[in-house]
Amino acid sequence: MEEKTKSVHIDETVYDGQSEQGVELDYVLPDYCPDIFKILSCTLTPKIVSYSVSADGKLNLDGVVYIKVLYLAESSTDVHCVDQRYTYSKTVDLSRKGVEPIVSLQMKADYCNCRAVSPRRIDVRGAVSCRIKATASTAYSLPDIPEGLQVRTREITCCGGTLCAEKQMIVREEIETGASGIAFIMQCDTVPKITDLRVIADKAVLKGTVTVNALYGIFNPETNGCSETEKMSADIPVSAILDIDGITDTHRTFPEIGVMNCELIPKPDSGIISCELLVECRVRAQLEETARIATDVYSTDYETEFTANQLKLATDPRVVSQNLSVRTELSTDKEEIRSVWDVSSELKNPVCRPRSDSELVLTGQLYCRAFGSNVDGVPFFCEKQEAVEQIISANVTQDTSVDFNVIVTDTGFSIKPDGCLELTTTLDFSASLHNIKPVEAINTVTVREDKPKDKSDEFALRICYTDDSSDCWSIAKRYNTTVKAIMEENEIEDCDAPLSGMILIPTV
Repeated sequence: MEEKTKSVHIDETVYDGQSEQGVELDYVLPDYCPDIFKILSCTLTPKIVSYSVSADGKLNLDGVVYIKVLYLAESSTDVHCVDQRYTYSKTVDLSRKGVEPIVSLQMKADYCNCRAVSPRRIDVRGAVSCRIKATASTAYSLPDIPEGLQVRTREITCCGGTLCAEKQMIVREEIETGASGIAFIMQCDTVPKITDLRVIADKAVLKGTVTVNALYGIFNPETNGCSETEKMSADIPVSAILDIDGITDTHRTFPEIGVMNCELIPKPDSGIISCELLVECRVRAQLEETARIATDVYSTDYETEFTANQLKLATDPRVVSQNLSVRTELSTDKEEIRSVWDVSSELKNPVCRPRSDSELVLTGQLYCRAFGSNVDGVPFFCEKQEAVEQIISANVTQDTSVDFNVIVTDTGFSIKPDGCLELTTTLDFSASLHNIKPVEAINTVTVREDKPKDKSDEFALRICYTDDSSDCWSIAKRYNTTVKAIMEENEIEDCDAPLSGMILIPTV
């Protein structure tokens, strides 16, 4: 037996849960704002300011919730805005110390209620939550087997340890809109895109862009509101150099660019919007490796005891990517539409799992909203949330592990004859798929030298009859001989081949 100790790596989920945060705002309008006649919309937009994992396995999260209330004054069609920030901090015990987990965070607004307590005062109550998933790559050391034992091994092709590096950075950009007198930002979203990844000398060079889309209002000095809206879109370049010890161009890489926070601040009378992005760049890398794992052991001289662990080893990942399209109808309460200012969509609580051997199913809640004005020039806001299901073709099994990411890249619309809006949401779906192989691996071996096996010297050779359910190993262990001896005596070339008929069993 070749004497060497190897390790196999297992990517395991150390935490998968959700952290919730309530949001409360009691706000009195400043003197320069007109009285509230009708609340048009109220939205909560949760973002992440920073996060870190301490040595004792605690996730420290600092978040911010952008509260935006749009309202109309009496006898006016101009839109007015209340912008507020709600900051909070959370500490979550990941229940695993001494590891450096890869943490994924997904923020979403759960609900929002807004009411005008008086014409000068609004009350906002809501909640946001953060989906937290932490994974870690741990090494399982294969034990040394004592000399002189019969060992059955299994050669496994699996993933090696996951290499990962990430970097958070602040990107600032002055966006020229060409419009003067920007009053406020009514709505914004971001779409990250990776354009290039190169691996050079233990480093990964990641490049991409973040497309920032926004709807803003033009200031009307007579009402201190806005009667016109315009849209803006800008591509902001992002690049990062990540140090990853051991990475080579033979690794399979999984780059990610995520926008943790986006803050847009218009500069009055200049037509410039100051954009500040908090971007996280991450690269994961994996390499296929082969390990020989001991699955059974015995001694021909002494009774042998061993313990085994159930290992779930992942195969080399394969990547699936697909653009998905979802259609949704939004009702405008039978108002005749004059113009649509902006539409947007957000996929909440996405879940992806194998449904058959040839497809994945993606489910979630699609939240859609639209701003516009009717034929009388009165602004309207409509929203809808409904369950969606999308099918993705893939070669999977029920034991396939799915690590996926899905973002909304575009939302288009058309006005139907009945006055409803039909929204078309484009989703960019990507996933890495691993097949999971369960393996019983020997953990410890004890040779009981105080319990020698009974041996008979009466026969040098035995004969047994077997069917197709036996192989050389099972017969050798049953009759306390060696696989090599059975193969030589019976001229067997493949030790794993099923045996049937008469087998000669030499005594050792």
